[in-house]
Amino acid sequence: MSPPGSARAGVAEVLRFPEVRAVVAGSFVIMLGFGILAPVLPLYARTFHVGYDQVGILTSAFALTRLMFDLVAGRLVDRFGERAMASVGALVLSASTAAAALAPTFALLVIFRAAGGVGSALFFAALFSYLLRTVPGDKMGRAMAAYYGSFNLGFIVGPPLGGILVDRFGYVSPLWVYAVTCAVSAGLYFRFIRTLERRTHDGERRGSIRRLPWGRPLVAVLVSEFAALWVVGALYLTLLSLFGNEELGLSEFRVTVGLAIASLTEFLVLFPAGSVADRRGRKRVLIPGLVLLLVGLPLFSLVSGLAGFWIGLAFVGVLTGLTGIVPAAMLADVVPPSQSGTMTGVFRFTGDLALTLGTLTAGLLAQSFGLRWAIALAALPCVPALVTAAIAPETRRASVSEPVEMALPG
Repeated sequence: MSPPGSARAGVAEVLRFPEVRAVVAGSFVIMLGFGILAPVLPLYARTFHVGYDQVGILTSAFALTRLMFDLVAGRLVDRFGERAMASVGALVLSASTAAAALAPTFALLVIFRAAGGVGSALFFAALFSYLLRTVPGDKMGRAMAAYYGSFNLGFIVGPPLGGILVDRFGYVSPLWVYAVTCAVSAGLYFRFIRTLERRTHDGERRGSIRRLPWGRPLVAVLVSEFAALWVVGALYLTLLSLFGNEELGLSEFRVTVGLAIASLTEFLVLFPAGSVADRRGRKRVLIPGLVLLLVGLPLFSLVSGLAGFWIGLAFVGVLTGLTGIVPAAMLADVVPPSQSGTMTGVFRFTGDLALTLGTLTAGLLAQSFGLRWAIALAALPCVPALVTAAIAPETRRASVSEPVEMALPG
């Protein structure tokens, strides 16, 4: 890793881009609400007297809907622009979350939560496309560190707040808070994300996915993203809250503090990892992270007690930080700007497929073999990711800033 001062300088450098600042600000607000909700949602589902497998259905329903809408969202972003689609997506998510808070049955809770996936697909596609179009490739690792770092700040602050809300106001209160933060984010996106020049496709719309630069680098990008998001879906969205609460007997507040610790350690490693990925190569960060996940998750499944849970989560956060930002930076290396819209849809589709399968599989494994085995087996997708990353050439190009697209006034 680079020295701390170097990492801080790298982050300050990318935050000078107003485009990055706009995305980071809006993302922090929306992820603060998600950080409040996500650890509590599996526990809220259990109040409907459902099994672990049905908890997996709830958490995967959101990702499944987003998965189905990802490619469509990419085209809508191309047609209507990043600014409009980020705002509309956040509003859709706000409305669906408010409806979920009012759901009287588990089936309706699943339906309304799934509807939020449409909004999520829109604003994530818009934000990711905005960064790909405006940030130079040789700074993309650090830009993605700032982007994902805003997620982590939300998760650092959010889970303890979620625990306090549950203790004082019940399990449904985080849903209302999330609905409000999504509405606030919609306003921030519309106010601060600038309108970019519209792209012309020149007949490339038909068969555009086939025209992507398919080869070992792009395959490594997608397989690595699949592995990283599988781990997120299996652990953070499904297993960790249940493991701490039902296997280790910890209170909801202590569980959410543990998840905040994981987010903090991931946040602390993001910026040095992004700096190393930009300056020394993407594989220097990705491959060690995948190896450590393969070893670390089975070890984490053996922990017991509060101290073991918190220390283990601190280690897990470091590992997910190493593997989380590199696929996006690699994507910017291998895909030309003219194909960024199509590739954003494919990239998001891959990640959401992993989230969907990861949450479903985690719930089924927990129901069949127990929570410890489910956590240990969550690392398996890292095996093909490690193989494809090892055989792919390094994608980092020479340190030359490519021109970025101009923002139009307003």
